[in-house]
Amino acid sequence: MRYLLIALLAAASTSAAQSPRPLNDAEVRLWRDDLRFLRTEMPARHVNLFHDMTRTQFDSALTSIDTRLPSLARHQVIVELEKLAALVADGHSNVGPWRDSLIAFHSLPVALYWFSDGIVIRSADSAHAALIGARVVEIGDVPIDSAIARVRPLISRDNEMGVRLYTPLLLTMPEVLHATGISRDRNTIKLVVEKNGTRRTATLEAVGLFPMLTGDVDKGWNRRPGWLDARDAAKPALWLSNTTDYYWYTYVGAERTLYCQINTIQQKSADSLRVFVARAIATADSAGAEKFVVDLRLNGGGDGTWNQHIFLPLIKSRYDVPGRLFVITGRKTFSAAQMLVTEMEKYTNAIFAGEPTSSHGNQFGDSYRIVTPNNRVTVRVSTLWHQYLDSRDKRMMVEPELPAVLSFADYEAGRDPVLAAIFKAAVPRAALK
Repeated sequence: MRYLLIALLAAASTSAAQSPRPLNDAEVRLWRDDLRFLRTEMPARHVNLFHDMTRTQFDSALTSIDTRLPSLARHQVIVELEKLAALVADGHSNVGPWRDSLIAFHSLPVALYWFSDGIVIRSADSAHAALIGARVVEIGDVPIDSAIARVRPLISRDNEMGVRLYTPLLLTMPEVLHATGISRDRNTIKLVVEKNGTRRTATLEAVGLFPMLTGDVDKGWNRRPGWLDARDAAKPALWLSNTTDYYWYTYVGAERTLYCQINTIQQKSADSLRVFVARAIATADSAGAEKFVVDLRLNGGGDGTWNQHIFLPLIKSRYDVPGRLFVITGRKTFSAAQMLVTEMEKYTNAIFAGEPTSSHGNQFGDSYRIVTPNNRVTVRVSTLWHQYLDSRDKRMMVEPELPAVLSFADYEAGRDPVLAAIFKAAVPRAALK
């Protein structure tokens, strides 16, 4: 009953219709108990919590939160916990309001994406459809660059691609905007946007809880019921045509290319990765394909022990020669997907295309869920160190040989600059023998 009462109070306190109120004395005591719990549990559960920060910095951060509790509202405490987790400096150690339903942060009626030409509103509910395609210039009381800088300390990441991935999510959560000082009002958020050379100011209110983006497949592109999207009028780009399937492939006859999208390193019960990859290679062979593409840009990980079922058959195939095998990576390519990229880089002749990966060859991983006893907030910490490369390899990401970043115009028109670059790449004559 105690946990149920706390959960109900927490949900009520996050109502977008209420003004933030500081914690009362009883709530302060409960949060202080949670902080004491984290002070012990985070070092105990993480394989090496102090790989990037010192014990003194960790203790100081916890003490700072504890001292300020009487002046904070619930959502401000949670944002401080996001900052605490981000101090660990690995992407698997985090507090994620987009994957923890008990945090219950709200959503503005727009979805953002960090395109090559800025942070743009790519989707919105029907009442705000006119904002789709507008570039965000200011949020709340600050310019967009300052807003990005203010949410950066909240983002647990292995490298800067994590900032590109999670900033657009955080900038549509009213609680985050208020807690970081981007907006003085948690209930009504002002946006200054620019579209077709004209600037306008829009005032937005929350339209419900932020959708849960749990799991390893990138759900950020999934359509929300009743919302409109900039890509609605165009033929769907291949990479966004089937974002909910674990893995699938199709043959692009005009380009003599087998396109294979693997969105998570998981197994389908009726179609294992081993069988799937073998079937994809057989299809490519039967069609006389010149190129084989593995798209991992929506892949946030899974179980890396299954990666061998992907890269070993490709090594044995006729596509593992320069100019025929391509791997697409992006800001979501993380965890077990990064492990697959590392294996492909080490053992195949694959050419990498798209954006840099969101992690690196040697990485912390395998999160453990610490749930605070009173407020039930989940804090994840890494339990393993995965060393796939020489310890002297300090690269923060795998950089593509064929770089291509999505612009808003590409997205709206259903164009894929990454596949376009791959289709254009010449296949060496020797590779076709």
